[in-house]
Amino acid sequence: MSFTILAIMTLIALALVVASAFAHATWNYLAKSSRDTHAFTWAFTSVSTLVYVPIAVIVAWRDPPPLGALSFILVTVALHLAYFWLLNASYARADLSIVYPVARGTGVMLIPVGAVALLGERISPAGAVSILVIVLGVLSLHSRGRGRDAIQELIHSIQEPGSQLAILTGVIIASYSLWDKNALSHLSPILLDTGIFAGQALVNAPYYLCWRRQAVLREITERPIAVLAAGILSPLAYLLVLTALTFSRVAYIAPTREIGIVVGTLLGARTLKEPYLANRLVGSSLIVVGIFGLALSP
Repeated sequence: MSFTILAIMTLIALALVVASAFAHATWNYLAKSSRDTHAFTWAFTSVSTLVYVPIAVIVAWRDPPPLGALSFILVTVALHLAYFWLLNASYARADLSIVYPVARGTGVMLIPVGAVALLGERISPAGAVSILVIVLGVLSLHSRGRGRDAIQELIHSIQEPGSQLAILTGVIIASYSLWDKNALSHLSPILLDTGIFAGQALVNAPYYLCWRRQAVLREITERPIAVLAAGILSPLAYLLVLTALTFSRVAYIAPTREIGIVVGTLLGARTLKEPYLANRLVGSSLIVVGIFGLALSP
């Protein structure tokens, strides 16, 4: 494949992932703003099921997936169940602008290593430098204060329970990103994406309908637009990433997706009144530089 065609495909993938980042940051903000993040998550995954299953049925009818595709969906459902539980537990203990950068940043650092080790992908020197710039930006977003105090606060914040859970969330992010890249060889993005959310809604249904029904009803009645928006945006965000993964490298796509960190932290600073905006603006600039570097890397 010529350099020109590769560059065009990479830029198309970049556009999809940037759109995904905005959708992803928005639904995370909606979840963090909810009264009960666990109940809110089940409510919006149920909405996702109602919205996307009919589309997936039509796609499967026209192009039936192989029987073995079900095993890929089951594994990714299990990984995403762990992801949403850890993410919600993190949001219950820490700010949006702490959990989001740590969780996504951990995934950024682990995914390229896993892509090289498990999928046989190769990272060019320019791509490696760009990924490091993004990681530096993530750390800057997470820092507090300036100079030595910023480093001490960074170490302290990583040791807090919310950050520890966010780090575990990042490990799951890296795991499902690598698994789903492989799964796309066997089924389409819409079937994989719909299976993830429908599977979560079904597995969690007995618990939330029997023991947490009032909490779910409260989220739906008090914030119906937020539940509907998250139900549409969350699968859409991942569907755009999965589509990009069908013709681009996971080691580049996954880090580029982290532009959502900029959106998420600005939402936290402006609407949730979270502090250290200057640090986060520096981190945002570094992430943008890294993203353009990835887009132009061969």
